Amino acid sequence: MVKRALTAGATSTSPPDLPVELPGTEPVLRLLTRGAETPTEAELESNPRSQSVRVRAAERVRDAS
Repeated sequence: MVKRALTAGATSTSPPDLPVELPGTEPVLRLLTRGAETPTEAELESNPRSQSVRVRAAERVRDAS
């Protein structure tokens, strides 16, 4: 569900065949990571419970309304 929400927010809603971006159809989010970030070896050693962690991040670039 999270991956779908981030993808939908980072995709433009203007028709793909237009040469320019229409006002108000720009993406709402900008993805900060490609895929999911996993814990480092140092994090795994200091915190064994972080084994299953996957971090995804996005930045809001405009209001959704």
